[in-house]
Amino acid sequence: MLRDKVLLGALAGAFANFVMEISELILWKRNILPHPLFHYLASLLMPMEASHHHYLGQVMGFLGTKVYGAFLGVIFIFLLTYTGYRFFWAKGLLYGAFLWLFSYGVLASLPIVKLSAYPRMPLVTLLFLLLHLLFGFALGLFIQVVARAGPQPPAERDENQL
Repeated sequence: MLRDKVLLGALAGAFANFVMEISELILWKRNILPHPLFHYLASLLMPMEASHHHYLGQVMGFLGTKVYGAFLGVIFIFLLTYTGYRFFWAKGLLYGAFLWLFSYGVLASLPIVKLSAYPRMPLVTLLFLLLHLLFGFALGLFIQVVARAGPQPPAERDENQL
């Protein structure tokens, strides 16, 4: 199963999203972050009242972030196909930085995301950068661990040993 690039990328992306979300939930519960990312996604899918104050809105946002994370993991796997399977974690950090710029900077600012109407504080923006870097790092690390644990290609035989 993990030899398939799409499945590996989806699993890695969902795992990396889960790692990021644990840190994000800790920051949210300590009132350091006003809204976790699944609130932003829930506010895209549901009315504002239901997006983060209603249980179903939180579940929809949570599931949506897993699907989005899986999709981002698939894109990362295909990027690795073209750039090579070296320096997984460094490429993951770069990917996470780009995702922060694109996902949090662009997508979350669109008017169809109802939470985009609220102002963002500099500390929150910095924390989301660190969370996206954590996502990229976890993504690269997961793929590196799976690649090392997977089947290794057979060693080439030396014709002189026959």
